[in-house]
Amino acid sequence: MRQTDRVILLCLVILSIFSLLILLSLSKNDNPPFSIFKKQLFYFLIGFLLFFIFSSLDWRIFFTSSTLLLTLYSISLFLLLAVLVIGRTLGGARGWFNLGFFNLQPLEFTKIVLILVLAKYLSSRHLELWQFKYLFVSGLYAALPALLVILQPDMGGAIILISLWFFMVLASGIRWGQFFLLLGIFLIIGAISWSFILKPYQRNRILNFLNPQEDITGIGYNRRQALISIGSGKIFGKGLGWGTQTQLNFLPLAKTDFFFAALCEELGLIGALIILLTFLALFFRLSYWINVFNNNFTKLFTFGILIKLLLEVFINIGMNTGILPIIGIALPFLSYGGSHLLADFIGLGIVNSMIKHRA
Repeated sequence: MRQTDRVILLCLVILSIFSLLILLSLSKNDNPPFSIFKKQLFYFLIGFLLFFIFSSLDWRIFFTSSTLLLTLYSISLFLLLAVLVIGRTLGGARGWFNLGFFNLQPLEFTKIVLILVLAKYLSSRHLELWQFKYLFVSGLYAALPALLVILQPDMGGAIILISLWFFMVLASGIRWGQFFLLLGIFLIIGAISWSFILKPYQRNRILNFLNPQEDITGIGYNRRQALISIGSGKIFGKGLGWGTQTQLNFLPLAKTDFFFAALCEELGLIGALIILLTFLALFFRLSYWINVFNNNFTKLFTFGILIKLLLEVFINIGMNTGILPIIGIALPFLSYGGSHLLADFIGLGIVNSMIKHRA
């Protein structure tokens, strides 16, 4: 058995250190003090444990057992349906189970399950994917959980699920005619969503993104405060615990959606560059293994994990810097929260299992 990929592990250690440093700074005024920091430290310990547990498992169990994957997929759908009925509402979306010590968000684990299911289906049907019925079935796997997530409503989560399917299908080698058909379908869905699905506050966020100077004290407040925080950090930052925007609570959701802005204010451009370079190293390492693997399932799963992380990093930083609308996507391995953190550790743990057990 080969060793754990040290580059991936080093990237995870660097990101965890920066996450805990910023959360230590931001949680000093919690009641009780440092409660958020202590919770996130616990989540990281569990996350690294899960990473090594899934690294030690033989990834072939997911490839050879269709029953296991369909069971995991069915459980994911059931949890997404159940959370609509008995779930806890946070940030305007009913997407969490309140377990007392932990708010479980089933969407985050559904993303990993969907990548597994699509990798299995597309790797077994890649020669037949040009037939519309197989393309339709693959889309159905993503559409069912995406519809349940839209009902929460969580458009950001739905966008990630559909994007995973779209990019994994592209990577499987569909024809150009199918590509433009999918593109047309996306445009139609977008138009329907704008008219009938999006809530007024969601449409206002997009309109404010297009006209950022309008209503800067209302719907545009978060975006403006994030930009002020990023700019005020300059090159070296104001220092841990000295960020005025974050410590005086001018920046909303500094521990979650706008973690990157908080980091920029306290650690400056230098801190932001370290984070960006760490993510780049992680992405390049995953790309390297995609090219090394000689099995379509491992290639597609690793590609799915890469796309998931890349999209979430791009969207979150885009939200913080004002180049994208605010849609509530956490920054992987950095933003406070247990569900997305544990799910990402599991995903990379499975990738590491593929590295250790490769032929």
